[in-house]
Amino acid sequence: MSEKIRQKPLKIVKNNLFMMGRMWKYAREYFILNIIFQIIWGIIHSVNAVYTYSLLNIVSENGDFASAARLIVHIALFFTFAYAFDKTFWYIRRPLVLHKLTLGMHGELFEKARSLDLACFDDPRFYDDFVWAMNNCDNKAVEVFDTACKMINRIISSATMIGLLFVIDPVIAALLITSSLITTVCGVFNNKMWYLCEKKVAPLYRKKNYINRVYRLADHSKEIRISRANELLFKEYDLNSEKIIKNEKYYRKRCMFLGGIAWDTLGTLTFYAVLIYMIGLLKTGSLEIGAFAASATLVWNLRWAMTDLVSKATEFPKYSLYVEKYIEFLRSEPEVTGKIKNIPDFESLELRNVSFSYDFSNHKKYEYHDKDYTPPAGEGSEKEALKDVSMTINKGEKVAIVGYNGAGKTTLIKLIMRFYDPTEGEILYNGVNIKTFDPPSYREKIGAVFQDFKLFAATLADNVVFGKYEPQMEEKVLNALECVDFSDKLASLENGILTPLTKEFDNSGTVLSGGEAQKVAISRVFAADRQIVIMDEPSSALDPNAEYELNKSILNNTRNKTVIFISHRLSTTRIADRIYMFDSGRLTECGGHGELMARKGKYCEMFELQAEKYRRGEEYEAV
Repeated sequence: MSEKIRQKPLKIVKNNLFMMGRMWKYAREYFILNIIFQIIWGIIHSVNAVYTYSLLNIVSENGDFASAARLIVHIALFFTFAYAFDKTFWYIRRPLVLHKLTLGMHGELFEKARSLDLACFDDPRFYDDFVWAMNNCDNKAVEVFDTACKMINRIISSATMIGLLFVIDPVIAALLITSSLITTVCGVFNNKMWYLCEKKVAPLYRKKNYINRVYRLADHSKEIRISRANELLFKEYDLNSEKIIKNEKYYRKRCMFLGGIAWDTLGTLTFYAVLIYMIGLLKTGSLEIGAFAASATLVWNLRWAMTDLVSKATEFPKYSLYVEKYIEFLRSEPEVTGKIKNIPDFESLELRNVSFSYDFSNHKKYEYHDKDYTPPAGEGSEKEALKDVSMTINKGEKVAIVGYNGAGKTTLIKLIMRFYDPTEGEILYNGVNIKTFDPPSYREKIGAVFQDFKLFAATLADNVVFGKYEPQMEEKVLNALECVDFSDKLASLENGILTPLTKEFDNSGTVLSGGEAQKVAISRVFAADRQIVIMDEPSSALDPNAEYELNKSILNNTRNKTVIFISHRLSTTRIADRIYMFDSGRLTECGGHGELMARKGKYCEMFELQAEKYRRGEEYEAV
């Protein structure tokens, strides 16, 4: 289970300075105030010793209690103002300013995640790093900067206290410095142990958190109650818990050993050795009572300040390991790129000898249940999804893509939308390879409704426009909802298009049925007014009558648009100008409905397996 991690000192410095740069960029007020704050408190830590020294000397030498009382009042006022500033800073200013840091850093991650290729999210390691970055980036920035500021505090505190101790007795100062150096070595190894522990258990915690979500979210509630999935999930939860305990036990033992040496044993022995030495000086008259009391306070405070200084210093290599993951994520660049942003209006889309394989080689091995991660059984390092596909779609055509599960239909759409690039062959938009186009600009020409569409916890209008709704968009939203036959449901909503969807944040929100939600998802393509419309199983949640009405509406409202249907329910194919039949990643048949039925091939077989209405070729409208 041991693992060596080596970092160059320059890399450690660069990584931590990078995080402090984020603090300066997004929380500048906190950056400045915290440094001032730590300098002030670094000086204050020495005040107690000086105060004790002065007070005891006044009392022991001449018994001037009036002078002692004045000193007490002065120090009380000083600490009153100091603590007032402390509470104002930590309880009011700091939390408010740090919200800006979270907003800024998360905004960076949101933009980066949106820009990266879909293939990145197929890699479990990438997903783990992204989740970690999202959950910890702002906290780590604060930790790095706060630790650096506290080091400033401890350096000032230690310097002033060592100066006082050297004045009182140099031997005491030398003993404490030596003790702290030994603590440094132990602290470095201790922090590496904690990093390795957290790295080891991260995938295990991800599995546990997934199981927690399954029980917490409504999406799985019905399945949990009607199946034996509970046994499977709880067994996995138990197994992961055992693995976490095993890993943490291994590393905690080593951390306890290092921590015990560094702090408890060595620190305690050093303190009592110095105390015995000072008692000897006091007995021989080499030390005043005030100096003895001040020295005792300084020894304890200095031991704490220097040990904490060393502890803080040894945190930076650990921070660097975490920060490196964050920096690597920000440095990630999409491979699906292009320069041309001015995309012409659509005329044709051609696929020439297109093949595509899902690549699992990026799924680098990592610890998971103490086993190396490998692709699912039978998949190897690559899985071929499409093979040598050639087809052409022209402006205004209604095209249906059909086939059994796993035939490659959805993969084809992902390639057309350029979520992936073909492994072989090319896709041409108006005769130009789409690899030359800027992906976001190219996708603005396409409106898509995916089978696994998602509605957001926002208003109905926000969901239709797929963004922030503005009052001037009202007509566009209403027209889009009318296109998908949502008007009756809309009339029943008290707040109309401003009704919140889901009850995630608002109890007055409405929960739509599967068919209603699908209609809202489809309305997005009408609100966006795109030149190419892709419908991935557009009527899967609708009954046959609703499906028929929806198909009529799609036809009526896309007369001048190019529409690509993907469907298992072959009623949709009847309205297509051309049908492409896929089987095991290959394009096996192409033609109109009547033509393919006459061939008695796979399409005919699939069509005839469905309901009786599909056998009456010209009676579709009687559904």
